[in-house]
Amino acid sequence: MKQSKMKKITVFLLAAATCSIGITAQTAPIADNVKFSKVAAPVTNQGNQGNRPAGEFYHATYTGAAWGDYDNDGNLDVFYSDRNTHLSDNTVFGNLYHNNGQGGFTRILRSPIPSTAFSCPVWADVNNDGNLDMIISGLSNWYYGWNDNGDNADQIKAHLCLGNGDGTFEEVTESGLRPIFNGHTGGKGHNWISAADYDHDGYVDIVMTGFDDVNRLTKDHPEDALRAVYLYRNIKGERFEYVPTPLVDDKAFNGLTDGSAVFCDLDNDGWVDLFTTGYSVTHNSEGFIYWNNGDGTFTQGAPLPVWALTNASSSVADLDNDGLLDLVLTGIYVDTGGKYFYICKNNGDRTFTAIDTNDTFEGIDGGQLAFGDVNQDGLTDILVGGHGRSHDHTTWLYINNGDFNFAVYGAFYNDPFGKLGSFSRVTHGTHHLIDYDNDGYLDAWYLGWSNGGCGNGCLTELYHNDSDTKGIPANANPGVPTGLIVNANNPTGMVEFAWQPGSDDFTPATALRYNIYVKNLTTNECMMLVPANPLTGFLKVSALNAALQTRSYQMHLDKGNYEWGVQAIDNGNRGSLFATSTFSVTESGIDRITNTTSAVRGSKMRIDYQLNGPANITVYNALGTLIDKVSANGSGTITVPTQGIYLVTVTEGTHTQTYKLAL
Repeated sequence: MKQSKMKKITVFLLAAATCSIGITAQTAPIADNVKFSKVAAPVTNQGNQGNRPAGEFYHATYTGAAWGDYDNDGNLDVFYSDRNTHLSDNTVFGNLYHNNGQGGFTRILRSPIPSTAFSCPVWADVNNDGNLDMIISGLSNWYYGWNDNGDNADQIKAHLCLGNGDGTFEEVTESGLRPIFNGHTGGKGHNWISAADYDHDGYVDIVMTGFDDVNRLTKDHPEDALRAVYLYRNIKGERFEYVPTPLVDDKAFNGLTDGSAVFCDLDNDGWVDLFTTGYSVTHNSEGFIYWNNGDGTFTQGAPLPVWALTNASSSVADLDNDGLLDLVLTGIYVDTGGKYFYICKNNGDRTFTAIDTNDTFEGIDGGQLAFGDVNQDGLTDILVGGHGRSHDHTTWLYINNGDFNFAVYGAFYNDPFGKLGSFSRVTHGTHHLIDYDNDGYLDAWYLGWSNGGCGNGCLTELYHNDSDTKGIPANANPGVPTGLIVNANNPTGMVEFAWQPGSDDFTPATALRYNIYVKNLTTNECMMLVPANPLTGFLKVSALNAALQTRSYQMHLDKGNYEWGVQAIDNGNRGSLFATSTFSVTESGIDRITNTTSAVRGSKMRIDYQLNGPANITVYNALGTLIDKVSANGSGTITVPTQGIYLVTVTEGTHTQTYKLAL
């Protein structure tokens, strides 16, 4: 980020006390290695809308947001929609902010994506064309009211918008998605739509939870609107097909609202399972794990080892670097009205053990979770906003010290007089850890209901990670996986991919995640678990729940010629270059082709390359001026003099590949 173009208000985040947490109680060390600063004016242009000058993001509450590179320029943009209480009317605005790559954002005046309130927007590549698409459901009227007559049901919306990669979108009129919403106001969960390929056919599928007021069970009370967990199968990227009975015993998922739905591989078999929490039709808090059977069906698992929670978001993260996703639950247990914050360790055998978190984590409702390594120690930290059991609503940053020991940094109540600084008091919205300026440090962004930060009770803020000033190095790209293998000689009849582990400077090999793509060389259709640039490895989205914890994957593929690639992802949510290879699927199985392709990736003022043999690399700037020319083999880095657009050509024998990089 160019500091000369943007004023920043410095905020130091330090731990002030030890904590005891975990299966075996330990004292968490205190380390002065975390620092964030509030970006005072991150928006350089509000799209020429006179009553909203440049400066802050539009404020919003009670809604979700999605970070993703919708225009393929190598920078994460952000979309969210809700009303803005600073404006005179109650219009629900779609807020699409373009990241200019220089540390600032421009609001697109007329959002190309429809707007809904109380929504959970999700970026995904639905049709495998390499461009991000948007799935969004919610209410077109912020003041939607329960209506027994159903004559306002058209205010409940579900949109599927296909991106063209140039900033424009086309809505699919017959998407197959049912219009639902997950809450009217208040601290509902805002991760209630999740995307992943649950059946391994190469197309991303959707699960969502919420109220289906169109199909209300009875007319007696609003709470008798149908509580739903709906699964949708992607039909060749053209539409979604509702799966009414996904359980192996031919039943539906247990309906829930006011909670969460997350696709995630909890048993490391390569197939995404489903974790849901919320408020059930029996008017109780409930939570469920559904195990993916690999044949298009799921089996309901054993009860959770803790009370299921509602009125907040629950999610998953590998908090102890054992390669298994642990459960993180926040919210209210309806039977007691108490607020809780639970962590359940994944034991690897489809069982979970509750961790004692009472000494550190404060029970909250309205909690919205984000995960990532903010201080480059290889451990996943937690950013969360919520309305506390003991303190008023605020934002907490819990720093992971290992063995489920966490220290509290940046919580408002830790610094009531402003001597050290803290994040603003924001809850009931959405929190994210993203590297918006591609400098190798995870930054914090959030929106929601504020206390003291805004006279209208709303806030949207960006905090820059300044841990470099505390001696913390930038997070580099992980090392590229090796040893790519493809075969079809397995009992499933599917094509199986396997590889050797990547490496990382901070994240241990056991905790690395993986992303793969498979590209049909005839149709150019590219199937990918997590949207990313196959040439540079840049992850186009911040939602990484579909990434693999294992080093193998199976997929249904038709006959044809394919290229495939695999990348490693570290706990700082940064991806490596892709290791790639080509193969053919024939009637008899796999005909392997031995040639592989190299990969090049750009980050701020540097070009990283991974070669599969000797090659000549030539670098030009946007004006065509020669910057550098090297002969190389293996991996390495080329430094460029300034930020900008560069063209990089890699010549291996008679084969030449050109890359366009925005640095």
